[in-house]
Amino acid sequence: MIEYDNKWILRTNDLALISDDVTKDMIIYALCTSGSCTFEYNGKQKEARKGTVIVLRNRELMKNFKSSNDFAVEGFFLSQRFLLMSGRRSSYVVRYCLLLNVEPIMQLLPAEQERWHHDYENIIYLLSIEGNHFRSEIMQSALWQLFLDNFDFSIRIYGSREITFQSSALTFAFFKLLDEGNYRRHRNIPYFAEKLFVSPKHLSETVKKVSGYSAIYWITHYTLTDLQRELRNSNLSISEIADRYAFSSMAYFTRYLQTHLGVTPSKLRE
Repeated sequence: MIEYDNKWILRTNDLALISDDVTKDMIIYALCTSGSCTFEYNGKQKEARKGTVIVLRNRELMKNFKSSNDFAVEGFFLSQRFLLMSGRRSSYVVRYCLLLNVEPIMQLLPAEQERWHHDYENIIYLLSIEGNHFRSEIMQSALWQLFLDNFDFSIRIYGSREITFQSSALTFAFFKLLDEGNYRRHRNIPYFAEKLFVSPKHLSETVKKVSGYSAIYWITHYTLTDLQRELRNSNLSISEIADRYAFSSMAYFTRYLQTHLGVTPSKLRE
């Protein structure tokens, strides 16, 4: 039996803690109940209004958060550790998490907002019961109900795909290689396919089927996300960053960023 830690879930009604060090490694789960907010996510402008769910896993990609005076949410900040404990093995979990990397907001229908509200109220109610010897396990189950409903909402928005466990496992292994930073030196599909003992064609088709995006899209996505962070926060020079990511020349590095982001390395560094 795991003892529940009160720091694992932090309730919020306005996302005021979004810039706090306490929540910097936590995941945001929130439903906008009034007003609106805007923010930049991975270089793209996003807006949340009443009925919008915000599920934000990668806070480094979020900038310029602004909200109206009447902005309010019902939501919480969730520990990544507790999320892993609460999640369960499902082929759809992989695809759902990948979708959130690209699109952190979902506009819910009125009936879906009611489902979210009931799930949220149940979580908050169970949090208030501190004497239960199985509090941690109960909270995991309550969170899993919310996750399942979010999966269902995303199926309505993005569509459903029949995904085998084998396809899910291969895609998970591909993303594990990306999470380990392999894209810094290798940005071609044959490299990843060889590491995973499959053909480049099979890897490309499987990743596209599971995630909705091609393998090369995700390789580029990880690369650009990391490069933006490096150029904005790193003490390394631009040429050192280019070398770290195995670009053959500064001209190629500059052309790569201009092609994908429309800016030069020096402009990103400003």
